[in-house]
Amino acid sequence: MIPLIGCGIFQWELERVLPEIEKTLGEQITAKMVSPALDVSEAKLEQALRESLEFFGNQKCGWLYGGMCHTNMADLAKESGSVYPSPANCASIFLGPEKKKELDAQGNFYYISSGGLRLWRKIYQEERGWDDTDARINFSYFEKIIVLDTGIFEISDEELLDFFDFTQIPVEVEPISLDPFKSILLDLCSRVLNS
Repeated sequence: MIPLIGCGIFQWELERVLPEIEKTLGEQITAKMVSPALDVSEAKLEQALRESLEFFGNQKCGWLYGGMCHTNMADLAKESGSVYPSPANCASIFLGPEKKKELDAQGNFYYISSGGLRLWRKIYQEERGWDDTDARINFSYFEKIIVLDTGIFEISDEELLDFFDFTQIPVEVEPISLDPFKSILLDLCSRVLNS
């Protein structure tokens, strides 16, 4: 059994690719997903990671988080013998390094997954405590918001318009493959299994 602790932002994509990863590795993966947006409070994220480790009996786990989700991510992982992927954040995990670099070269964009779009009220209003003014100030640095559409569910015009109304930044959908995510997850689980 491979224990995996992950940010809830990956929930839908993880459910889609998990059977294939388990078949490839010949191992069952048990995932404990943590509430998304805890990276807004390093103390909350650290507490959630520690509680999740306790859930797995403090054994070595794979952490489905980017390295920048906590400034002390390397030390926290090392302390528990756990591992996490090399990409810095969820956008890089979904896109893979080449596609991320290609999109970044086109402008200053903010990336959100289709799951993140579904959860934007929880992430920005509940966890971060932003109202419309806060959102407009914080998103004003970006030319546009790119919704990374992994094809898990349909993204409605209403969802895009709601998020635009909140941010006042153009929102566009970018269809992406699940292959980079799958590759990063396979590597992460292999590292847990073989270390």
